[in-house]
Amino acid sequence: MNLEKYHVVIFDCDGIIFNTTSLKLIAFQESLSAFKDHQIQDFTEYFKVNFGKSRYSHVRYFISHILKIPFDQNLYQNILNDYGSRSQALYDSAELCSGVTTLLEKLTTVDKYIASGSDQNELRNVFKKRSLEHYFKAIYGSPVAKNQLVKDICLKYRGKNILMIGDAQADYVAAEVSNIDFLYVDQYSADQKNMRALAGKKSFCTVKNLASVI
Repeated sequence: MNLEKYHVVIFDCDGIIFNTTSLKLIAFQESLSAFKDHQIQDFTEYFKVNFGKSRYSHVRYFISHILKIPFDQNLYQNILNDYGSRSQALYDSAELCSGVTTLLEKLTTVDKYIASGSDQNELRNVFKKRSLEHYFKAIYGSPVAKNQLVKDICLKYRGKNILMIGDAQADYVAAEVSNIDFLYVDQYSADQKNMRALAGKKSFCTVKNLASVI
């Protein structure tokens, strides 16, 4: 796949830039450790399928669909705060995904963006700390939904070739909503089984990792 034919490439973050998908799952499980095992397990299964959506929607889902209680603002905020601190810490030491630095350095004529379900302020701090921010025109994240983030980027480039690179169904949906190409990166995905099935059904391009397209 020749990525240089695109004017714009939009990258997801977890599993594409940082090898953090499994680490984030563990972080969420630890943030929910006060709850029952079956509730944590139910959330784990939900989280794997819905990886790429914002933590805000994940915690709301946990409260309303797994705990099945009225929305509790204090509980909601406590879980978010705990997960946020764990998430920030894991980014500081997380490995970069295979091939990503070489690819970013190669795509010198392409406008590059981050559109992630992770918290935007957190992401910008991490990319600055890890000396990665200079590769990107902008770094976007939640609480704005990924579909909207991708739409907003695409509006700046009407008539241009745009590609979304991701590893989760939320990434594919964001690309589909904006009618742009999608590249699925399999190696670090939290939902490989379903994403491979979806790739067969929708016929989008799939690679093992970003080293495969360098």
